[in-house]
Amino acid sequence: MARSTRVKAKVERAATELFAAQGVDGVSIGEIAALAGVSQGALYRHYPSKEDLAWALFATAYLRTGAELDEIRGRERGFEARVGAMAAHFCALYDRDPALFRFMLIAQHGFLPRIRPEERTPVDAVADTVGDAVRAGEIAPLDPLAAAAAIIGIVLQSAVFRIYGRLQGPLLAQAPGLARAALAAVRALAAPADAAPTGSQASTPSAVGGPT
Repeated sequence: MARSTRVKAKVERAATELFAAQGVDGVSIGEIAALAGVSQGALYRHYPSKEDLAWALFATAYLRTGAELDEIRGRERGFEARVGAMAAHFCALYDRDPALFRFMLIAQHGFLPRIRPEERTPVDAVADTVGDAVRAGEIAPLDPLAAAAAIIGIVLQSAVFRIYGRLQGPLLAQAPGLARAALAAVRALAAPADAAPTGSQASTPSAVGGPT
């Protein structure tokens, strides 16, 4: 590996670790250079500013994940298999690089508006997977974006719990259960709004009193 490439890789790794721990605003260029073991001048030869570095890290990882989910969509057959594989992929991404995953969660609100409409994102891949399932008659019609929010939200919230120690062990071990929860959420969203309650729900008191 060329020296310039090694320096760039060390800078990106150091920035990822620091951004994940302290947020982009809480980190200085000097701290990144020190952790990477390079001079600030060497860092600036690759990135003109801390913000450019953070954006490059975010955009690269985010769009790469979108491409990986699109590959799963093309490879797997059937909605359940696709959701299961996507949930497992998200979990494996966390286990492989928790710092990068945490940085992505922290930085997304600031950087998502900079993603161009024509660029394929993880949300696009999941929403299109839902659309495929609706067209194939695997699930009832529903808003693909609402379903994508449910699927991604279930996995990401579990990652947040793992970050803060509320869940233990590899997140990949939770993937089958998370996939089942995501599928159940999608089917609930697709259920008719006036569907009759079943079981104990039929006699549950309403907010205004009396049986529902």
